[in-house]
Amino acid sequence: MENRMVRVVSHILDLDNPDQDVQEGLFTVNNNAALKLDRNEVTVPPSPMVLKALKNSINDKPLNFYSDNQSRKLRRKLSLYTGVNFDSIACYYNQAAVMETIARTYLQPGLEALLALPSDSSFSHYASSVGAKVVNVTFSDLFEPKIEEIIADITHRTRLIYLANPNGITGCSLTESELVFLLSYAENSLVVVDESYFEFSGITVADLIPKFSNLIIIRSFSKGFALAGFDTHYLMTDSRNFKFLNKIGFQKQPDTLAQAAAEAALEDFGYTAVIIRQINESKKMIFENLSGSGYEFRITPANFFLLAAADPRGLTAFLSKQNIFVHDLMGLQGFENYVRVTIGTPGQTIVLLNALAQCAAEQAISLKTTRMAEKPVTRVNSFHVPDNRAPIEGRVETQNVPY
Repeated sequence: MENRMVRVVSHILDLDNPDQDVQEGLFTVNNNAALKLDRNEVTVPPSPMVLKALKNSINDKPLNFYSDNQSRKLRRKLSLYTGVNFDSIACYYNQAAVMETIARTYLQPGLEALLALPSDSSFSHYASSVGAKVVNVTFSDLFEPKIEEIIADITHRTRLIYLANPNGITGCSLTESELVFLLSYAENSLVVVDESYFEFSGITVADLIPKFSNLIIIRSFSKGFALAGFDTHYLMTDSRNFKFLNKIGFQKQPDTLAQAAAEAALEDFGYTAVIIRQINESKKMIFENLSGSGYEFRITPANFFLLAAADPRGLTAFLSKQNIFVHDLMGLQGFENYVRVTIGTPGQTIVLLNALAQCAAEQAISLKTTRMAEKPVTRVNSFHVPDNRAPIEGRVETQNVPY
């Protein structure tokens, strides 16, 4: 008898293989000294209250029982934190669970999902996995998204529209008035707004939830709360939508320890506020010290910045030799000459800036570029940090260094 594989459904054959990237910084020999700036994770551990809560949960909670499948305690804390009604919040064990639940609830063959690019590939993957057509919306200016360009692609088949606000690649965002216009125009489509970087940017449309039943907001504990290892996500929408979302999202709640960690992180928001303040200070250091260095860069409202490079892989290779790991965007159309760099603490930023200065100097010497070679490069031991701690946005146009 021939041992044949079971036939899969046809639309699975058209799916791209999931991104199986290896986070090099996790597997270095001297991992404790590595500066991991490649995945927009917070570069410091979570609140000590989180660790204490985990220890208490292991000792006191019955881990032989399943976790609360409605995440009641966590949702109550989230309601206080977000100002959104308890019944309008649901918690999930990771981003994939959120994406799968939304896609399977609202999409099917014959329907379309609009995806504002650039974007994380997970939404496209789950929309395609249920047989829906994914329509990619590419803005004419990647750093100036216009709501009109999304609306131009809406048809009677458009059931779902996904966009990150701010965007996880460019850091750009749409205004609340633009999103109100989109929600009103696309009244027969579900608009999914990913606010994973809310803690850094302060950008949200949560106040629109009572006004628009076709709005879903996604947020995460993996960014501002430093809990990427417990990748808890939550979804906020009109409570009536959960009559349907819960049919698919049942048993996708965070486990007992993840719920305990998220609850403790919310209780100690002061710790997160310190993280945000340090990142804002680092943004100023980057702005002040890279402006005249020959690098072109863009600082975002989130916890990362973009660095232009003629040879992104050369730059990432140079930095990795110094145990600094960043993410080149060469696989993304329009971003072939950009590297995305997570912004860490001021001390970590000093290490990064010193490495970038050394990189520029060494490459300048190797190419015999007199202008760069004659300019002395000194190690950075201290920075002037202004008192104003508001985030800096902007793009500084300067001459690109070879790396």
